Amino acid sequence: MPPDPTEASLESLEARVGRELELMDHPKTDWVPPRTHPSGAKVHDVVVIGAGQAGLSILFSLIRENIHNVVAFDRNPKGREGPWMTFARMAQLRTNKDVTGPALGFPSLTPRAWYTAKHGAAAWDALVRIPRTEWQDYLDWYREVLDLPVVNDTEVGPLEPETPGDPDSLIRVPLRATRAGGQDGLVYAREVVLANGIEGCGAWVVPDIIADNLPQDRYMQANTEFDVERLRGKRISVIGANASGFDIAAVALETGAAQVDLLVRRPEIPKINAHRPLDSNAWHLNYAALDAETRWRIASHVMRNNQPPPQDSFERARNLPGFHMHEDAAMRAVRMDGDEVMIEIPGGRRITADLVVAATGFVCDLSLRTETSAFADAAALWRDRYTPPPETAWETMGTYPWIDENFCFTEREPGAAPWLQHIRCFSLGTKPSIGLTGGSASSIRHAVPRLTRALARSLFLGDAEQHVSALLDFDLPDLVIPERKR
Repeated sequence: MPPDPTEASLESLEARVGRELELMDHPKTDWVPPRTHPSGAKVHDVVVIGAGQAGLSILFSLIRENIHNVVAFDRNPKGREGPWMTFARMAQLRTNKDVTGPALGFPSLTPRAWYTAKHGAAAWDALVRIPRTEWQDYLDWYREVLDLPVVNDTEVGPLEPETPGDPDSLIRVPLRATRAGGQDGLVYAREVVLANGIEGCGAWVVPDIIADNLPQDRYMQANTEFDVERLRGKRISVIGANASGFDIAAVALETGAAQVDLLVRRPEIPKINAHRPLDSNAWHLNYAALDAETRWRIASHVMRNNQPPPQDSFERARNLPGFHMHEDAAMRAVRMDGDEVMIEIPGGRRITADLVVAATGFVCDLSLRTETSAFADAAALWRDRYTPPPETAWETMGTYPWIDENFCFTEREPGAAPWLQHIRCFSLGTKPSIGLTGGSASSIRHAVPRLTRALARSLFLGDAEQHVSALLDFDLPDLVIPERKR
């Protein structure tokens, strides 16, 4: 019998990846004409901002379509892209272990193939979900085995057009090195993709009631990287009953916090995951085809009802001594009382703490994100394009960008910023417009090919005259008729 491919070593798996890529390598021709800026600088066909699971998948997909003049920039060091080794604190992913994600149709690139080659088939069978640190290891391997073009330690500044009135303007991409080895300067791109994380259209938020009433050393945002030793011996109040809230509560107690009080704003903690139905081929493939009224109704329902913490995150925190959950605990007042933080919640209850951790999500505001700040006033938001009936009105969702079917930001005022068609959103900011994209490993399988087709179409149409001329002038013979022998 032939050997079981699921028992392959990493070395043999990598050989198999190479073989699969070779077998699928047709056609081989690079087809995008190179461009040079008038200054002599190189023009990238596509610049991707972010080299996490979405950014890497986009690079691979573009290269598979023979679009090679691409690069991704990430502000974090190699191996620390995305949340997994920075502010994510769950023990394992929320996603089903069978997710194919970045593999994009190549069996040997799936997380299962990699994990099995590394740990064995029995370990995979015993696995419930993929551990968080293993997921980052998988992404590191994926990047290496595919030799993807990533520049780390490099932050992207405000994106602006080279020629503001030109719909085909190049996009100026300022770069700043965040540490040694990063890149400074300015590069030019025909297309830019923002694959910059969950909060890619805004910023993680700390509620004003906390930020306005406490010294900065008495609170922090859960979705930021900090030394958890700060939590040792402290009484911690965690605001928010989402997954991040329970994860930081557990980490605090495991680190040696004296006590954690987790405040649930709602009368009861959510138990139904309103996001769950979206994780299906039906929604991944077709959500964007719905009319605006239906998309608004669905997205506002999903985001307002949100999702409970995963069962394992809930139990991890609840089973630790010193953990207390308070429902119907919206903050009424927050202040310093001597050297203590005092939080007043309904029913005359008071919570005392040394430190507050806000697991309160993010705000969608393009002006708060460096990359999008320069065009924040030019880009259309949902509130500019759709007015919901009173029964489904929700101010928060109106702040999301109105993204078209090609993932492009769109103009608020027609003709004022036509170049926005060359800046594309692949973060959670797409949710109301076209559904889940870069914010979900399970959506990558469908969303990345759609994005790639849109980018390829734009690049092709931008060079249409050259392509047409090359086709009409093509004169390489396929048939050679030898001379007859006399």
